[in-house]
Amino acid sequence: MERIRAVIYGVGTMGSVATRFMLEKGVDIVGALARSPEKVGNDLGEVAGLGFSTNVTVENDPERVLSERSPDIAVVCVASYMGDMYEHLLRCAANGVNAITISEESLYPWNTSPVQTAELDSLARATGVTITGSGHQDVYWVNIVSLVMGTAHTIDLVRGRASWNVDDYGPEVAKDQHVGDTTEEFEEFLRTADRPPTFGRNTLGALIADVGLTPKSYRTTSRAEIADQEMRSQSLGETVPAGHVIGFTDIDTVDTVEGSRFEFEMIGRLYKEGEADINEWSIEGEPELHLSNPRVPTGVTTCTQLVNRIPDVINAPPGFVTIEKLPKLRYRGFPLHQYVHRYRQ
Repeated sequence: MERIRAVIYGVGTMGSVATRFMLEKGVDIVGALARSPEKVGNDLGEVAGLGFSTNVTVENDPERVLSERSPDIAVVCVASYMGDMYEHLLRCAANGVNAITISEESLYPWNTSPVQTAELDSLARATGVTITGSGHQDVYWVNIVSLVMGTAHTIDLVRGRASWNVDDYGPEVAKDQHVGDTTEEFEEFLRTADRPPTFGRNTLGALIADVGLTPKSYRTTSRAEIADQEMRSQSLGETVPAGHVIGFTDIDTVDTVEGSRFEFEMIGRLYKEGEADINEWSIEGEPELHLSNPRVPTGVTTCTQLVNRIPDVINAPPGFVTIEKLPKLRYRGFPLHQYVHRYRQ
């Protein structure tokens, strides 16, 4: 079987971890892309902190890399929202390259960016490739919850609560979570900003689609998370005073036509020493059901799920294919090309 040829599109914190995982699972990385002048021109192994040379130079010309290297797939780790992701995913599809991304909105963008998603879907179908969003939420916020729901007779309410440490994802994410703002600055942001969709809305959209229900109404509330003591942000290289913002929480609620309600509280903030990511879900109905993951390695599992999904994306039919239409995620104990049965022509 032919080995999978991949381009790592974005060599930040998550892209670097994904690079190691792909190499260890027998993927040939034929190109690497980054925007930072400090990274461009250096060996991928150096930029990703692998401790060895890969003989792949980090470049900043995605059009040339995608068109000339004949990759089977691009692993895209550059942004969270479809407004920022659109041009990158469009470029992949236009060059006949499958794409998988950890962009949170790309998990299920049909309910938040339907026009852009439909355009990408149409182009991907025309060029015979697949676009998919995956990452930590693939299993922990959608598939594992869907499986637990499968053990219920009736469901009135599905309620989730998850937290993640903003310092694990680099300075851009910390800034997006308004780390260091005063409470007045954060309240002004809530009042005036043209905010992108919350990640919870995409998560609940995917979960509701997976179980075959129909969304009727959406609502979102947000609150600041406030430091009760001085805290250090390693990603920003700054100390946040007590009383300032260390992140924020979004609470999304979706009512369905069938009567079940879905709620998801997502907390992204700086952590104190000893704190860990959590993932908790409860289902009210018959019977009462509970799921708890008290110490989840969110950053690592973002990358493991991204990489383990690669064969599913290559095997999938063309289009923008969201995870509820893919097989349930599986452990990949062998080189990834051994799980592929459909290659790009």
